[in-house]
Amino acid sequence: MNRITTGVIASLLIVATALGWTTSHYHGNAVKYKDQRDTVTHNLKMANETISDMKTRQRDVAALDAKYTKELADAQTRNTDLQRRLA
Repeated sequence: MNRITTGVIASLLIVATALGWTTSHYHGNAVKYKDQRDTVTHNLKMANETISDMKTRQRDVAALDAKYTKELADAQTRNTDLQRRLA
C-alpha cells in the first residue's frame, strides 16, 4: 500500500508541476500580448491624433489659399481695369 500511495503522490506532484509550468507559460504569453496590444493601441491613438491635426492644418491652409487667391484675382482685375483706363 505504501508503494501505491508514494506512486500516486509522485504522479500528482508531476501533474501539479506540469500544470504550474503550463499556467506560467500562458500567463507570460498573455502579459506579453497585453503589452504589445497597449503599445499598438498607443501608436494608433498617436497616428489618429496626427491625422486629425494634419486635416485641421490642411483646412486652414486651404482657407488661406482661397483668401489669397481671391485677393490676387481682385488685384489682377483692378490692374487690368487701370491698364484699360490708361490706354
